[in-house]
Amino acid sequence: MKKYDEMYVDRVKCIKAGFVRTKKGVCKMTVLERLYYKGKLDFGSLGAGAIDRLKAGEYLASDYEKGHFNVIGSAWGGEKVDCGSSNISSGILTEMRSRYFMAAKSVPSEFWPIVRRVCIENEFPKIDNSYSERKKGEIAYLQYCDLCRGLDRLIEFYHKIKIQL
Repeated sequence: MKKYDEMYVDRVKCIKAGFVRTKKGVCKMTVLERLYYKGKLDFGSLGAGAIDRLKAGEYLASDYEKGHFNVIGSAWGGEKVDCGSSNISSGILTEMRSRYFMAAKSVPSEFWPIVRRVCIENEFPKIDNSYSERKKGEIAYLQYCDLCRGLDRLIEFYHKIKIQL
C-alpha cells in the first residue's frame, strides 16, 4: 500500500515546476511551452515567429509519440501465423515513424542535440556549473539560438509536406 505525503505544496514551487491552472484543471507545461512563455523562442530568422517554433516542436514530439519509439516491446508481436498483421494501425505507425525520421533528417546535426533534448526528452539545456555566471548566460543564449535555428528547419520541413502550423 502506498503512503502519500500529505504535506502542503507551495504555490511558488508548483509554478517553478511548470504547473499552471487552466479551465480544465491543473496541468504541467512541457519545457518547450515554458521556453515559449519565457520568450526564449524569439531568436532566429524573422520569417518565423515563436508560436510557429512552438508548434513545430510540438509536431516533432507528436510524431515521436505516435511512432511508438518510447514503447519497449517486440516488433513481431502483432504478426500472425499467416503473415497477416493483427495491428490495424501499422500503416499509420509506419507513416509517423518515417515522418519523424525525415523531420530529424531536416535538422542539421549541430542543432539536433538541443532540439531533441527540449522537444523529445522534455529537458532544459544543460549548462556546466563550473563556469562563471556570465559564461553560463552566453552558453544559454547560444543554445537557445541553436534551438530556434533547428526549429526553423522543422518549420520549413512541415511546410514542405503541407502541414499547417
